[in-house]
Amino acid sequence: MVRFSGVLIAFFGVFLISACGELSEYESRQVDEALSDSLFTVTESWGVDMEIMEEEQLKLRLKGSYTASIKDDTRNITKISGPVCIDIFDEEGNLKTYVQSDSAVYRPDEAVFELFRNVYVEAPQQKRLWSEYLKWDRNTDKVSTPEFLTIITPSDSISAVGLDGDADLSNYTLREVTGETIID
Repeated sequence: MVRFSGVLIAFFGVFLISACGELSEYESRQVDEALSDSLFTVTESWGVDMEIMEEEQLKLRLKGSYTASIKDDTRNITKISGPVCIDIFDEEGNLKTYVQSDSAVYRPDEAVFELFRNVYVEAPQQKRLWSEYLKWDRNTDKVSTPEFLTIITPSDSISAVGLDGDADLSNYTLREVTGETIID
């Protein structure tokens, strides 16, 4: 009886090996789809307090209530729910610019932040910016928006639709401008 069951198990094993030969084209596609789905990852965090360091120096501190990092073969993004608060530091480690918004998307492969709804920026020299959308490219340290915005400085306030400029608002170009200025 033991001998017969051993032969039966061996026969069954050989049958399975021969049955696992080449896959049909349809089966191969199914396997490929299943494997590609496994390369999709989502990581969630609550109560986020993140710091970005470069060359052992603090460059950015970000706080948000929730993040979802999504990565697959076509995208790598982090969605941040707010309020989102970002402190940007200069080369000496001093706070340079403060940014706040309702939500944001960070694209780490491009080093780009997109800030959404109730965007507020406090830049050096008491410059303040308000808009509903702002894109910040960390690589070039440039900001832009096609949306309506207002910039207030100690000497003037200006509104426009569209902005391209430096992140610290030291140089910028506005489109469709309206505003007031005080000339001494």
